Amino acid sequence: MRFRRSRLATRVAVLLIAGVALAPGYGQIPTPAVIDRQSGEVSERIGSGVDEPDIRTVRSLTPEERRKRTQRRKLRRADELFEAGKYEEGAALLESLDIGGSPHATSALAFSYSQSNRPERAIRYFERVLTAPELPESIELLALRQLGRLYHGRGRDQTYEEDADRWYVQARSAMTTWIQKSPSPDPEAYLFLARIELELNDLAAGIASLETAVEVSKRQGTPVNDELSALLGRLKSVNED
Repeated sequence: MRFRRSRLATRVAVLLIAGVALAPGYGQIPTPAVIDRQSGEVSERIGSGVDEPDIRTVRSLTPEERRKRTQRRKLRRADELFEAGKYEEGAALLESLDIGGSPHATSALAFSYSQSNRPERAIRYFERVLTAPELPESIELLALRQLGRLYHGRGRDQTYEEDADRWYVQARSAMTTWIQKSPSPDPEAYLFLARIELELNDLAAGIASLETAVEVSKRQGTPVNDELSALLGRLKSVNED
């Protein structure tokens, strides 16, 4: 097996994209509520959507109704733990519940593992989210974008080029799908895609994604970083040589 490659043009480009072009905080995984706001969807907490039973009828609840009431309470408690940054406790609580194929609960569990520095389990649960029937669009977009970041992170952890590339290919697929499905892809998504493509040494694709990022920024009235424009020019020169 070959050790990780060292190509000056692409490595410099990757570092500049990571340190200069990306918006502050990009690459950090936000809380589920923040992710939903970024995707333009109304946030839906994992313990919401079910009315509390009338206190006067509590004594007449069936065992199944009591079980569901207890589950709702635990889901709300998991929300509270996530809000407090206690992700491992929240994950343990969700793991103790029979969440079935609930995409909201499963994505919350995946998120908690990503915040607990357990990328393998986070990936497993985000991938499970994508197999859920009748998957809400906002949750699908959340899972795809987070998988792109998690796959990329796993690639950067590898020692050998072949191992890294397998993760980068998955990261590119997830981000490309996210861009295709998103109603309004942001410049940061194209910048991140360019970073992945440059890690794969696909210079032409990386240049195309950077150009798209610049175009989207201009359409949205966002100032384009001068260093990004200069980087794009240098990459084009390298690609023509």
